[in-house]
Amino acid sequence: MSVTIPSPAPAFSLDDHHGRTHTYQFPRPLVTVLCFGDMVSAYQLASWIEPLYLKFRDQIDIIGIAAFRGVPDIFRELVRVSIEKLSPKEVLIDWDGEVSRAYGLTFGQCRVVVVAPDGTVVQAVNGTATPATFRRVTDSIADAMQETAAIQSASDENLA
Repeated sequence: MSVTIPSPAPAFSLDDHHGRTHTYQFPRPLVTVLCFGDMVSAYQLASWIEPLYLKFRDQIDIIGIAAFRGVPDIFRELVRVSIEKLSPKEVLIDWDGEVSRAYGLTFGQCRVVVVAPDGTVVQAVNGTATPATFRRVTDSIADAMQETAAIQSASDENLA
């Protein structure tokens, strides 16, 4: 299934597992990598998040989003506590699945979406990272970073 994500990328607000609301809208200062997983595919994200962080560190913004549509209210606190035990970083929770659906998550496969600082979606892949898909994603991140640096440099020259 191929999903076309609108550009600029859709803005959204979601609560993290601590209950704090985070709002994302574009443009943003850094390349943003949105990493979506559901209860079946969440384990696949480990093949993406740590290697991307180790390669780019603080040069990109990696956002983990758990799609838990259909989880009854009575079990949500249990889900939050489980996430806290498993993740050292905050994880946004998409309880109704609307944000995850807008970005093309399909049941059982994680979804990694690269958004350039101007909000253009430059890459989207599904599933566990393979050498080929990891390279596609990292190349698209590097290209978006270079393009942003070139635009910033031209802007700085115009101001001088």
